Amino acid sequence: MRKPLLILLLLSLVITVKAQQNNNKTADTQVVQPQETKPEPPGGIDAFNKYMKRFANRDYNNADAGTVTLSFVVEKDGSLTGAKIVKSFNKEADGIAINVLKDYDKKWKPATQNGQPESVPYTVVVPFGKD
Repeated sequence: MRKPLLILLLLSLVITVKAQQNNNKTADTQVVQPQETKPEPPGGIDAFNKYMKRFANRDYNNADAGTVTLSFVVEKDGSLTGAKIVKSFNKEADGIAINVLKDYDKKWKPATQNGQPESVPYTVVVPFGKD
């Protein structure tokens, strides 16, 4: 009577271990990492930087050259809000940089987190004056 009981006990132990190994393989193959993306302007960041430089310098009347660091939020719908100066160059350039960004009417591709659009801060450097 002991022998069949011992065999049955060992057999159930082997089946349990094998089932746990199979469950681990299934769990490993089903893990999917969330996709995260950064915001992107239409035509890419180079096109946006060219736009900012061109229109900022069109209105700039000072001979001094420098840069304005500008931050803003790319909203879930791709709009740009909350423009502010992070690093000032001079009052004229600062004001122009803010106005050029406010006049930018194209929607960006928003950032995503876990497949959902997210509002994120973004910073750009706007050059002023001669290259």
